[in-house]
Amino acid sequence: MRVPFSQWRHGGPVRRGLYFAMIEGIVVAGMIVAMEAWMVPLLQTSLHAAAFVIGLLTLIPQMGMILLSPFTRQMIERMGGAKRAAILACWWQVALIALLTVPLHHPDAPWAVPAGVAMICAFGLTGVFGGPAWVAWISGFVPRMISGRYQARRLRLFNVAKLAFAAAFAALAHWLPLASTPWGMQLILAIAVVSRLASIWCLERQPDIGPQRQPAPLSRRSAEAATGLPAFLRGIASTDIGRWTLVWATFQGGVMVAGPFFASYMIAAPADGGLGLEPFAYSLLLYASVVSRILFYPVVGRMVDLFGPRAVLRMSFLAIFILPIAWSTTGSLPILLLNEVLAGAAWAGAEIAIGALMFASHPDPVRRAELVGYFNTVSAACIALGTLVGTLLVDLVPPLLGSRFHTIFLLSMALRIPGLVLALRWLPSLRPIGPDEGRHLVQALPGVELVSSFGRGLAGLFRRPFD
Repeated sequence: MRVPFSQWRHGGPVRRGLYFAMIEGIVVAGMIVAMEAWMVPLLQTSLHAAAFVIGLLTLIPQMGMILLSPFTRQMIERMGGAKRAAILACWWQVALIALLTVPLHHPDAPWAVPAGVAMICAFGLTGVFGGPAWVAWISGFVPRMISGRYQARRLRLFNVAKLAFAAAFAALAHWLPLASTPWGMQLILAIAVVSRLASIWCLERQPDIGPQRQPAPLSRRSAEAATGLPAFLRGIASTDIGRWTLVWATFQGGVMVAGPFFASYMIAAPADGGLGLEPFAYSLLLYASVVSRILFYPVVGRMVDLFGPRAVLRMSFLAIFILPIAWSTTGSLPILLLNEVLAGAAWAGAEIAIGALMFASHPDPVRRAELVGYFNTVSAACIALGTLVGTLLVDLVPPLLGSRFHTIFLLSMALRIPGLVLALRWLPSLRPIGPDEGRHLVQALPGVELVSSFGRGLAGLFRRPFD
């Protein structure tokens, strides 16, 4: 008999872990919104930083990811394991957010901007070990059969909470303007600290079960992935995790040629080749894909569990590949909104599919964290390369239909082709889940039931389950 979601915290360790993982996805959204959306206003409006300083917030963490991710396994081991490393990363983030209060209240001090940039970049660098540690730990108690639906439900709750926190922070900034008083930003930082503290409380209540819950091997060649970044790179074409990494990184590199310029295109004046959108229309386009993600997460999560992450990732890449066509050929707001709805659904599928593949990258959580670190290294390098290519070319390419942005969007589309071809021709699959495993885990996630209404046509489109 199905146990109501509200009673899952009273079940066994796996059920309690899944329950608190869902709650953690809600409460942590406040910190994520504060760091994603409000650090630029903190530097630019509150501390009066120069424009070039803002670029450091992306450049420094990306370079740190490339340089430090190969040592992820050693860092996690020195910290005492995956759970302990993930929670230590959270406490470090709490300290950094709290310390941002100091430069906030001394905006004219010569050290204010450097200190703010250093703390924000240090926050981003916790992802070097914190993210892989979290994946290694949480994937130890999330049953693989419902990994897609677990991630879909958690991401859906997370994104709904993100919208709520975003509205609350915007109201605070309107009530206490950042340019005239530090207290609006101070309240945002305080909420971010409370958000992460609540997240830590939930994380502490999730179990550390270890590798024994996961079947081995999770992929056909997961155990063959070599230790050490040079060995990983040499064997990147011969192991499952290596191929997943190469496919994802290659495609992301093509995407990021245009990725940084969509917001600029939306707000740039028509004379400068942009859309010149008013704030309402800009916000509508900006958040359309977020709302779409929220709506489509349950569907794509079930599709990942039914048909496997490889099939969903292929279909997502096909959809993402064609997205730049609308951006480069029309300025119609309704068409672009529909395009963003498709973008939200496509990226929801890609995120959950690649998350499921990472969860299944290795049966040993320590090795899993190490491999996720290598994955991050290669991905960050391709993202940085794609961003650099787009930045260098955006002012050099000839305009298309009156805008250089259109040319960059189509160039990005062309550079997505190698990743798409690799996904369609070369992406390995996970091994199918055995009948005993499936029978025991089918009810493992609160509120989850298998979807049996997909037609034979859709099943044929995805080829076969877990292909």
